[in-house]
Amino acid sequence: MQKLVNMLVLVLVAFSIYFGIIVDHKRVRSMDALAESDIELQGHKQVIDEDYRRLDLRFQGRGKHIQRMQKDIERLRERLRIVSDSLGNKIEETNFFLQQVEEMLREDIRNLNGELRTLSDDVATYKRRTNRSILDMQEVISRMEDDIKALDEKVNPKKERE
Repeated sequence: MQKLVNMLVLVLVAFSIYFGIIVDHKRVRSMDALAESDIELQGHKQVIDEDYRRLDLRFQGRGKHIQRMQKDIERLRERLRIVSDSLGNKIEETNFFLQQVEEMLREDIRNLNGELRTLSDDVATYKRRTNRSILDMQEVISRMEDDIKALDEKVNPKKERE
């Protein structure tokens, strides 16, 4: 049993030496490489952090501009809504006024058409009277000419013979 324990101790010592010299040396080298890489990455991280900070500041600045622009747009929308409401009311008032004017014009046109018919009838009546008067005058003139000829024959019977 002593041999077995010695053998185990010897194997453990050998394993410890193997592990301590060969494996641990590889581990130390890889740890050194990782430390160097960490240092290099730490530098990259600082650069990235600085870039991120600058980018964040730019976005904050742009965010302020965007917020100001959004507020301006909202104010403009409100003014546009107020103006469009006011304009809508004025358009409705104008349409109502135009409808009233249109009704008044239609009524005036109807009145004018009635007066035009009346005047047309009056002109036709005056025309008939005037034509009748002219015909009566022509008839009177014709009778007067006949009477003048008759009187002339009575006064100057010789003219008729010649």
